[in-house]
This record gives sequence, structure tokens and C-alpha cells, in this order.
Amino acid sequence: MSANQSYEKMMGMMADFASAYLDSAYKKKKAGEKFELPTDGHFLTVFYGFTEIQSTLDALALTETLIGLAPPRSKHIDKDCYLKFLVGAYLQEVYILEQRLTTYAKKLSRLYRKPALPPAVRKVVYEPLQGIISTRGSHVHNRRYSDETLDMVSTTALFRRLKHQLGEDLEFDYKVAQSNWKKQINANNKTTRKIIDMYCELLQVVICKNDKIVLPVPKKQ
Repeated sequence: MSANQSYEKMMGMMADFASAYLDSAYKKKKAGEKFELPTDGHFLTVFYGFTEIQSTLDALALTETLIGLAPPRSKHIDKDCYLKFLVGAYLQEVYILEQRLTTYAKKLSRLYRKPALPPAVRKVVYEPLQGIISTRGSHVHNRRYSDETLDMVSTTALFRRLKHQLGEDLEFDYKVAQSNWKKQINANNKTTRKIIDMYCELLQVVICKNDKIVLPVPKKQ
């Protein structure tokens, strides 16, 4: 399958799965009746766990878009702080994505009794993202992440605030750092989408049958 094809397929199956499951509940609710199934807990685990992953992927895409745009024209927002905030937000979202992917796999492995899923996911997800995740860990526990281009923006921004002539290069230095991180995040997001595709292929083996998501049969009490 091409990049994103398994992910898009999974999104389609998840939409069909949720629509079919919730349709009866919606009709009962409209009629003023209570409607509960013994599989409701399983449904929440499968559906909302996936939507959390989807929202994180959307946040990564949004960060890539924002970092490529001109910073807000406001005297209350410093360019250097804004750019570093976006970079920090991106690293945080990558970490959140890894956590959600591994947590979701663990829950599904217990739900569907597939203990081989978490080790397979760790190899597909954690190992490729380890470099970015480690960067985020250092950024959180030691000091806010920076690099040479971001440091240069901070330096020229400081001189700009002091009305020193060395602050005249702020726009140029910002564009250099912005271009650098735009390219980096774009490349990372492409890699992430490939990882998500492989991840969804692993999930489909566990939770799908005949291209449809199915819930495990609840244990008898």
C-alpha cells in the first residue's frame, strides 16, 4: 500500500464502525429510551483511542503549517518566543503521539487477547521516533529546546528590543530558522505518516475482519 493508504482505510472503517454502532443508540435516545450494550466499554476503547491518535496527527500537521507562516503582527508576541514555542509544541505532540500509539496498542492487545501487538508496535513506532522523543525529553527536563538558528533569532531579537544595530538582522535570521524548521518538520511528518501506515496495518490484523472493525465477544459473567 502507498503512504497513508492504510491510515485512510482505517479512518474509513472506523467511521463506518462508529456510525453503525451509534445509530441504534441515537434512535433510542431520540425516542426517550435508555440503550446500553455490554460492548459499550469495548466500543469506547476502540473508537476514542483511535480518535485521540487522529487529533494528534492533526496537531502535527497544524504545527507544520503555522511554522511556515509569518508570525503574528502583535507587540505582545516576540518573534523569537513564538518560533521556539512552535518548535516546542511540535516536539511535545510527537511525544504525545508515541504515548497514544503505544497505549492504544496495549489496550487493544488486552481487549482482543493479542499479546504480540505491543512488541510489534514498539519496533514500528518507538524505535523510528526515538531520536525526536529523546530531544523532547531533554527539552522538557533540562531547558527549552534550541539550536543554532533559534539561538541566533533570540540573540538578534534581544538586540532589537534594546534598539541596538545588531538587531537589524532579525527578519533575516527568523526566515533562516523558520525555513530550517519548516523543512525539518515536513520531513519528520512524512516519516511519521509512513509509521502510522505501518501501525494501522498491524491494527487491522487484530481488530478487523473482512475489512470491517469488529469487537471481541464480551466475557460471560
